[in-house]
Amino acid sequence: MRKDFYIFRHGETDENLAGRWQGCGVDFPLNQTGLFQAKTLADRLQYKGIEIIYSSPLKRAYQTAEVVAAKCNVKIITMSEFTEGCLGVCEGMYKKDIATKYPDIWDAWYSDDMNMETRWPGGESKQEMQQRMSRGIEKLLSVPQKIIGVASHSGSMRYFLYKFGYGPHKMPNTALFHLIYENGEWTLEQL
Repeated sequence: MRKDFYIFRHGETDENLAGRWQGCGVDFPLNQTGLFQAKTLADRLQYKGIEIIYSSPLKRAYQTAEVVAAKCNVKIITMSEFTEGCLGVCEGMYKKDIATKYPDIWDAWYSDDMNMETRWPGGESKQEMQQRMSRGIEKLLSVPQKIIGVASHSGSMRYFLYKFGYGPHKMPNTALFHLIYENGEWTLEQL
């Protein structure tokens, strides 16, 4: 059995542009640049044979999924497993303020050693994000569709994809990855 997953990050929001962390609790739509990015992503995905898209329920991911779904003529189903990580008390804060208020956690969060236990006060750890995304992808192994789009977020995607050798890199808006499951083996390609 083979399954192909095209996993993509949402387009830009005004909060991304301003350097404000959204997490799972701050829900803003795409801005004009984000809509353009989503259209460009849709053009890239149009001929990949995507049969369905599973999306985070947050506006920025769902709007990106809508643009891709329209181009690919497929439906969207939301799954909470693909939402952004809970960043606890840091949700809605500016990055510069987070780095000042929590310098040790900030350094650990962006460290190359990828300590998966790192978390913000009141938030999910990197490992919890990875496990949540993994549960979502594992559920999709049993759906009938073979080529599946997944709309998600930078933090959750980054720590999930770390399992397959990606990281620890920051992820641009509409970053796209091709994750293949075949005969019990996983292969990851960054597109």
